Amino acid sequence: MIKRGIGIISGVALALAAAALPASAGLASPVRAARAAPAPVAWVVNQAVNSARKGSLTPIDTATGTVIRTIPLARNAIGVAIAPGGKTAWVALNLRRLDGHGYVAPVNTSTYQVGRRVEAGFIPGTMLVTPNGKTLYVADGLVGEVTPVDTATGTAGRPIRTGANPFATTMAVTPDGRTVFVVNEEPDGTVTPISTATNTAGKNIKVGVTPGPIVMAPDGKTAYVLNLAEGDPGKGSVTPVNTATRTAGKPIPIKGAAFPLAFSLMVISPGGRTLYVAGNTTLTPIDTATGSTRPSIRVAPRHGGDYGAAITPDGRTIYVEGTFARSTRGYIVPVSTATGAVGKAITFRGYPAAMAITPDGKTLYVLRAGAPEAGLPQDVLPVSTATGTAARPISTGLQPTAIAISGG
Repeated sequence: MIKRGIGIISGVALALAAAALPASAGLASPVRAARAAPAPVAWVVNQAVNSARKGSLTPIDTATGTVIRTIPLARNAIGVAIAPGGKTAWVALNLRRLDGHGYVAPVNTSTYQVGRRVEAGFIPGTMLVTPNGKTLYVADGLVGEVTPVDTATGTAGRPIRTGANPFATTMAVTPDGRTVFVVNEEPDGTVTPISTATNTAGKNIKVGVTPGPIVMAPDGKTAYVLNLAEGDPGKGSVTPVNTATRTAGKPIPIKGAAFPLAFSLMVISPGGRTLYVAGNTTLTPIDTATGSTRPSIRVAPRHGGDYGAAITPDGRTIYVEGTFARSTRGYIVPVSTATGAVGKAITFRGYPAAMAITPDGKTLYVLRAGAPEAGLPQDVLPVSTATGTAARPISTGLQPTAIAISGG
C-alpha cells in the first residue's frame, strides 16, 4: 500500500496561511477550503488464463466501491506494483510460450494509458519498487535472476544472477532503499542481497528448506524469511537475516505447523515487535526481540486450511484467508493482536486468492478466483473491518489474481 500525505499536508498549509492573513476591515477573507484528497484506489489484475477474453487491470474507487474503468492487457497478467507517489501501476505479464519472455507494463494511474512493455525475464512473479521510485526490480519465477528496470526511461538493465538456477521468488527492500533481499527457493534455499546503487549481487545467505515469504522489519535491521520445509508438518522455521552484516541468525522453529506453498503467510506489527506466521490451521506470534514463539492461535474453522494473512495499518487485527477441504467455499478470519481472540469467520462461496486493506483500515478487499469452469465467483469482495460483514461483490474480470492500493 502506498500512503500519501499530500492532502493532509496541503490542508495544514492552507489553514496556517489563512490564520496568518489579517482580514481587511469590512471585507470577507477570500480563503478557499482545502480540497479533499481523492480516495485510495484498489488496482486489481485479472489474469483470464485459458480464455478468449483478455486479461485486464481494473481500478476500483474505494470510497464508492465502484469500478472506474477496465484497462485491457494481455491474457497473462499476473501481478501489480504501485510506484511511490502512486503515479504508475506496473503490471507483470507472464510468458505465453515456452520460448517466449515475460514483460512488465507501466500504466498511468491518472490517464489509464498503458505504456511500452519492458522485457523482464520469463515469469515476472514478484515486483518491487524502491522507496525513491527510481527502480523496479522484477524477480523471475523460472530462473534465478532479477531484472532492474529504470522507471524514468522504461529500460531494463542487465539481469542480476541470484544463484545457480534457483527460483527467485520473493523480495524485500530496506527502508533506505539501499539493498534488496531476494529469496531463492531452490536448490539450496538462499537469500541474495542486491546493492541498488550498483545492481550487483552480494554473497548468498543460506537460510532453510524451501524459503518463501520474506518480511522486512520497519527499522530495516532484520529481514525475516519463512522456510516452508516443503510443507512437512513441524519442520518449518523463520530465519532472521541481519541486513547490515548480511548473516543469518539462529532459525526459529515453528512447531506443530505445516505450511502451504504460498508467499503471503507472514506479517509484522507496525512497530516491529511481533512477527505473525500463518500455517495451515494456526497463527503463530514471534517476539522479535527474543526470537521466541508464543503459543499458536487456532484460526482455521473445522476442515479449513490457511494460506494467507494481512494486517491492518494500526496493527490491531490480522485477517487470515483459507479454504475448506473438499469444498468450493472459502473464509476470512479476524484475529485480535492484543488478546489473540479469534473473531467470527466470514465464509463465502469461492476461493480467496489475495487480500489488501485500505490505508485507513476500514475495508478489506478479498479477491475470489479459481475454477471459473465450475462457475465459482470471479470478483472482489469488500469486507467492513468494523462490522466483519461482506458488501456486494465487485465484478472486475476473469480470475482476479493480484491487488495493490494507491493513495490515502
